[in-house]
Amino acid sequence: MNREFVKENIKLAAFDLDGTILTKSFITEITKATITRLADTGVRTIVATGRHLFTLPPAVLDIPSFQIAIGSNGTMIGNIRTRELYNFDGFDVETALKFLRWLPTITNSFHVSFQDGSGYLMREDFERLLDLQPNEAEREKSAREYRRVYTILDDVEHVEQTMKPVAKFGFRMAREQDVPVAVRMVRQNFGFEAAVTDYQTIEVTKAGVTKASGLIHVCEHYGIKPENVIVFGDSGNDVPAMKIAGYAVAMGNAFPEVKSAADEVTESIHDDGVAMAIIRLFDL
Repeated sequence: MNREFVKENIKLAAFDLDGTILTKSFITEITKATITRLADTGVRTIVATGRHLFTLPPAVLDIPSFQIAIGSNGTMIGNIRTRELYNFDGFDVETALKFLRWLPTITNSFHVSFQDGSGYLMREDFERLLDLQPNEAEREKSAREYRRVYTILDDVEHVEQTMKPVAKFGFRMAREQDVPVAVRMVRQNFGFEAAVTDYQTIEVTKAGVTKASGLIHVCEHYGIKPENVIVFGDSGNDVPAMKIAGYAVAMGNAFPEVKSAADEVTESIHDDGVAMAIIRLFDL
């Protein structure tokens, strides 16, 4: 039944990146080839990611059919090859400043992603990310890459002159048990969207701005309905899009809430779960 519905109704496939097809800036060859074969059948393929549209790793561009993308959890829609931005629905400077000044009351581990691709990264988060690297050479390389994109901050006292329109905030709680409280505070105090993207990390966008709102924009552009879309994802920010899509596939490594929102759970990213699901559902 699933296969018949998918083959008869799906006209667009939306792919999350991290944890779904992308691992440490790497996409397997079988995943690249299978998505390309799917596109060759006439199904449109797009990216739907929490990342900024114009700072995606080169591996994403290795898939020829990837052109239109939803970025920053629905805040941005654009062409990742021409770098044209079709829609931006982010925070204005005044609103962003209010939220930025509140964030240090609950955590010192956060980053801010601006519309233009640059941003702020708190030193605590910067050091944490560097500590994840396997050796000193990789640590130095990562430090250069982060400094190229972000301004590293020790505090948020004097940011008014350099603040820009914001695509997305991301912050990390020290303890997993504090995450639900933080999500509730963001929603109740500010009315913003708050998605849990790993067990301690929360991503924040404007009210009503999610991957689902981005997907609706893309569907309108192509003249199709959300029920003609298949969504692949693994994290909390994928759930809104899964709920409006005609068919949703969760990764084997996905959060429990994501698996509950999906029509099917495929293998994990380490077992090429996206490729396996496409092959099964589309008879490729």
